[in-house]
Amino acid sequence: MHNYIEYTVKAGIALTVLYLFYWLLLRKDTHFYLNRFVLVFSVIISLVIPSVRLAPANMPAFENLPALVIDFSRAESSTLAVPTATAAVNAAGIDYLKIIFIIYIIGALIVFCRLIYQAIFLHAITRLSKRTEYQEYTIVYMNNDMTPFSYFNRIFIPAGHVDETSFDNIIAHEKSHLTQGHYIDLFIIEMMTVLQWFNPVVWFYEKSIKETHEYLADDAVLQTGSHHGKYQALLVNQALGGPVFILTNQFNQSLIKKRIMMMKKMKTSQLAKFKALLILPLIAGLLLAFVNPPAKIPGSAQGSEKTVSGILSDKFTGSGLPGTVVLIKGTNEGTISDKQGNYSIKVPDEKAILVISHVGYKTQEISIAKNVIINVQLEQDAMVIDFNKKNDANVNVNPENSQNSANDNKDMYMVTEELPSYTGGISALQKFLEDNIRYPEEAKKAGIKGKVYVNFIVNAEGRVIEAKIMQSVSPLLNDEALRLTNLMKNWKPGSQHGETLSMAVTMPIEFKLE
Repeated sequence: MHNYIEYTVKAGIALTVLYLFYWLLLRKDTHFYLNRFVLVFSVIISLVIPSVRLAPANMPAFENLPALVIDFSRAESSTLAVPTATAAVNAAGIDYLKIIFIIYIIGALIVFCRLIYQAIFLHAITRLSKRTEYQEYTIVYMNNDMTPFSYFNRIFIPAGHVDETSFDNIIAHEKSHLTQGHYIDLFIIEMMTVLQWFNPVVWFYEKSIKETHEYLADDAVLQTGSHHGKYQALLVNQALGGPVFILTNQFNQSLIKKRIMMMKKMKTSQLAKFKALLILPLIAGLLLAFVNPPAKIPGSAQGSEKTVSGILSDKFTGSGLPGTVVLIKGTNEGTISDKQGNYSIKVPDEKAILVISHVGYKTQEISIAKNVIINVQLEQDAMVIDFNKKNDANVNVNPENSQNSANDNKDMYMVTEELPSYTGGISALQKFLEDNIRYPEEAKKAGIKGKVYVNFIVNAEGRVIEAKIMQSVSPLLNDEALRLTNLMKNWKPGSQHGETLSMAVTMPIEFKLE
């Protein structure tokens, strides 16, 4: 959501800058084909520019980063409270970005529904009106007073308001709209109005594109040898027609004065076309502005802030790890990875160190150095069950308990983790072991006793898998410890940010001789 809002704002800025270029340098020229291209190209390239990512040519090769190492020293403390996370929700419960995004979506839906309504209305007019085939086009004789217009391969004219003397000119005008594919331009700009409905510049684009279409159509009619005076008189007569329709190329009465003036205007010199080439350095400037914005860091004279990004994944499976916490060491700045394990964070300088943590995995501190892309594979760590201490499976970490609590930051991102838990708690697990353990007779006779440490994984379905001996007292006790471990069925899997995940558990099974 945050990335899309940023993208939309940047696209709007590009759209505005490129329109100002057209309005200042090309608007009054009579190179209508060139103006049409610049306008449509500007709309399309404004969507591309914000998504381009550039990297410096002299960027060094990325270091081979080690697998992450976590100190999972406490079973009950595998969680973090992350202040001021980039993707954080304000602790007061007001997510302003979400509110803005919802308003944006509502506006886009309204504009889109408006376009759908207009398309349905045009279809209804076609079905309810008399139609004839003319060359490769369909002429629709409307039963209302709307002025002539064209839409895809159809030409719409009012049935009772077009005489024979003006019919040929009107058809020639509307045919030029269709043969030049003006409806494609309109489709592009109408889709842009859905995406940029809040930006007034997008509506100026629509107006300018339609003006250019009319100039092109007028020029096409005059090129056929039509009398200038009679054609201009036809324009004035048509100015008394009905309402303008947005989705269509219309014999538009609102532009009559401009169109007549443009017909009389002296043609712009061919050298003026080269002005359009100035759009290239303008686009390059926008790319640089969006990709490498100047860094302004409080207390830093070097301006060396940069963005580090990458993918955080499981070392064993290679799958992305969503909800992984990434902190800048010694600060209250941080972020969390998305559903694919991607993360992005701004760091103050190359001396910054990232601390990466995920429940059930080992934590690592990574120096940024000159890298801007750091992909990390996290190594699973085991939760250690100690029957002599209380093990809370569900831990709600409060800011007061965090090492960062002294910052007293109001924008606190709360991360709540849930470790694997045995139904009924540690006491139930202890009872299960006592009720089901079978002391091997041979080990009894030999007087063998002690704790066997078994490591196993509680998967996302709560099943115990991949049980193995981590610390052995005697091979005589190992088989019984593994059998006992594989009997357990009442585990609840661990989770992070509401998603269940597999996690390793290390459990001691004590064999005692009475």
